[in-house]
Amino acid sequence: MLVVRNILAALIGASSVALIWDEPLLKGCVAGIAAIALALTARNIRPGETESLIAVIRLPLLTAAIPALWIALQSLPLGFLAHPIWKSTAAALHQPIEGSISIDPAASLLTLGFYLSLIAIAFVSAAVAVDRQRAETLLFALVFASITISLIVIVQHMFSLDTWRTFSTRAVDCVCLGTIIAATNFMYAIERRPRRTNTRARWSMLQTLIPSVAALAICGVACALSVNQAIAFATGYGLFCLLCHWIIRRFSLGLLGIGGLAAGALGIAVLLVAAYPTHQNMSAQLTYAQDSQPSVLALNQRILEDSPLVGTGAGTFAALVPIYRQINDAPSVQSAATTAAQQTVELGKPIFGVIVVATVAFLIILLRASLRRGRDSCYSAMGGSCLLTLLLLVFVDDSLLATATGLMVAAVLGLAFAQSKSRTGGTTELLKAVAAAVADVAR
Repeated sequence: MLVVRNILAALIGASSVALIWDEPLLKGCVAGIAAIALALTARNIRPGETESLIAVIRLPLLTAAIPALWIALQSLPLGFLAHPIWKSTAAALHQPIEGSISIDPAASLLTLGFYLSLIAIAFVSAAVAVDRQRAETLLFALVFASITISLIVIVQHMFSLDTWRTFSTRAVDCVCLGTIIAATNFMYAIERRPRRTNTRARWSMLQTLIPSVAALAICGVACALSVNQAIAFATGYGLFCLLCHWIIRRFSLGLLGIGGLAAGALGIAVLLVAAYPTHQNMSAQLTYAQDSQPSVLALNQRILEDSPLVGTGAGTFAALVPIYRQINDAPSVQSAATTAAQQTVELGKPIFGVIVVATVAFLIILLRASLRRGRDSCYSAMGGSCLLTLLLLVFVDDSLLATATGLMVAAVLGLAFAQSKSRTGGTTELLKAVAAAVADVAR
């Protein structure tokens, strides 16, 4: 598993390359690396780790399979659910065509392949992170990737480099997640500080805390340079979730304290959302969009209103833009204003609703698990906080669909779920069984 750990760490560390060059060939390389890592994991994982892995990853994998099955169904020739565009094509060609839900089955299959590769990376991350020491290495790889992306964003803002402007736009969500990851690393360093107070212990603690503070500062500066009000709110709310986790654990608050903090957080969220300026007469998926160009929002609104309930097929939004573009619209617009709008159009409202509900459910599961863990509780808290931030960012921009963001999210969730339950329970039961067997022999 050490080889798998190194492959995964290298893939995460090189995620900044995906922001500079996010092309189909790169996604194919990611899929190939994920397949190799998955095969090595299946061959080398130990039986005890397998049992723990299945226990924590079963439900997330079953849930993640729902969108995958739906995308595959969209690509099949289903005449009764086919998009109306296939009828027009059949009429133009004067021959019958068995159409599909997707207006571009090839694009949907490519999207499905990339989605499955992300699921594989999440599974491999969970398999690696089942072991505590390997989980620590994975956290450091995520911190390294966050620092690398943040430094490039800072340099781009300082020198106004047009070459990296696209990088800076795609990196917004990565920087937001990186800030939460860096904060988790700082929390982890505090939790792991030596209990002794001699000079060597203090020096060891400083060697751990100083890099953690530096990483948090770098990611925080990059986040401050990149965000607007909506993105700042999403990132701040994720950090606030981490802070609440620390307060509850530090002061041993019971259910009353947890309920009070949750009520306070919900109240603050309602007030901030009510005070935030919204785009009027727009769908919920576009109300808080970061892109304020009226033509872009109007284009997205037209596509949303005309999209069928079953969607137009994963990966097909770019193909719809030229059809719905008007004369005065900018020809450079090729993507959706928000991830929520794109997923609603491509997958349909029911599946998008399932994704949102599942995100909220797993957010609660991870945060609940973090309160039950010991010194490794920061991993589950990080996963829950990142899910909360992602849930808000979905309605703000479309950077979540970038390859680098997908890699980071897959690794974070795999790490969080793997460390959501302790492996000591199974060891304790084994020791009890051995003790009982020894007692029987002694008798």
